[in-house]
Amino acid sequence: MFQKNGDFSKSDLERMLRQPEAQALLERLQHLDQASLQKAVDMAFRGDTSGARDALTPLLQDSEVQRLSNQMRGNHGGI
Repeated sequence: MFQKNGDFSKSDLERMLRQPEAQALLERLQHLDQASLQKAVDMAFRGDTSGARDALTPLLQDSEVQRLSNQMRGNHGGI
């Protein structure tokens, strides 16, 4: 369903974000640290993928975030 190489089109991203797992993941990330999530989003939009990754790293240690991420990968072909 989604490309594995990280080269998402806008429609791929929109489709992915409509998935229930993505909604739950975003809610969890916002609950954990909305400021870090916003920082990561801002950096990603500016093209700073390394900075975005660094901003998200602490959030990605959460077991529920890991579970939802794994579920998304399994259900949607390696997001």
